Amino acid sequence: MRILELPAGKLPRDWGRIHGESFRGEIKALSAIRVYLCTKVGGFKTADQVLAAASAHLPVLASYHVGLYNELLGIAEGAGVSPEEIVVANHYTDLRDLDPDPSLWQPAPTRDSPDAAIVEPGVVNGGDPTLGGDGCSVIWSESPTGRILAQTWDMHATAIPYVMVLRVPESAAGPAATLLTVTGCLGMAGMNAAGVGIAINNLFSTDATLGVVWPAMVRRALYERDAVAAREVIAASPIGSGHHYFVADKANAFAIETSGTRRKMVFAGGRAYCHTNHCLDSEIAERSKVPSTSTTHDRMRWLEADLERAPVRDLDDAWRRLGSEDGWPRSVCTNMSTPESPHGAATCGAIAMNLDTRELWAQQGFIHNVAAERWEV
Repeated sequence: MRILELPAGKLPRDWGRIHGESFRGEIKALSAIRVYLCTKVGGFKTADQVLAAASAHLPVLASYHVGLYNELLGIAEGAGVSPEEIVVANHYTDLRDLDPDPSLWQPAPTRDSPDAAIVEPGVVNGGDPTLGGDGCSVIWSESPTGRILAQTWDMHATAIPYVMVLRVPESAAGPAATLLTVTGCLGMAGMNAAGVGIAINNLFSTDATLGVVWPAMVRRALYERDAVAAREVIAASPIGSGHHYFVADKANAFAIETSGTRRKMVFAGGRAYCHTNHCLDSEIAERSKVPSTSTTHDRMRWLEADLERAPVRDLDDAWRRLGSEDGWPRSVCTNMSTPESPHGAATCGAIAMNLDTRELWAQQGFIHNVAAERWEV
């Protein structure tokens, strides 16, 4: 699996250029795949429409965090692509939820926005739900060996070659962090040196807005030194579409579901928890949909039963559960791509973190009976 260790003492723009130059070909390829998929899964008809929507997200990121904005621009410069293409590579799941008509675009609300809960849902976009689907499964457990946060990352199977680990050094912005990501992406899930971890699941929103590029929010949350502060980052951010975010440290654990206009905390501590790709909160569910091809309910039932059967013992136990193919192909670890549908949903990687020992496991691809690579954060 690819690993990028960003050097200490560099500016964010330099970090981005190093990232882009290191994986120039991969970033170009992944960006092109995701622009294409936005025209097949979402409501966009042309690549120009997709890039216009991506462009509208750049000022949001610039206002949100100038360092992460500069890092994204640096990735584009190093890879020799436009900033809009890097937005698509990072923000694909939220972009495809957005209505292609610019006249319907609205800015994402923040926690302090008075109309955050009353914006009307947008158009439910069409497209082929079998392409580029998401099936991430999150596990949380207070195990005898430490507090464990783990997840699969399921996406279009053509993303597998681009999965990587990004190591960000300590800086004035915050502690060092290690993240599971893909080439050209600021980071998707991970843990920092203070023992704060974050995991994610996608939710399909019907009220998508112009929000912050969501991997930038993941990175921003990991600049914090405790889970309460990381939770507040999510609560205050202009989130563009649906996700489930789980943040935790040695003392606290929180789960937040979001749509383009709403957010709700659905978990605030406990020994075990799991989440897949449907909403637990009814108000968030009102602004969301579950594609007919989704395996989310099957995976949730299996995870709940398995956690009830036996609590998670350690990272190895969590890793084996993430790799389960019970109920194949509607299993926690799966591959629904075919030669006829190469972009079908698949387990593209996984990450497991012990927040007490700060040990992190990750691997790309289908992880059933596949050993993880390991780091100390």
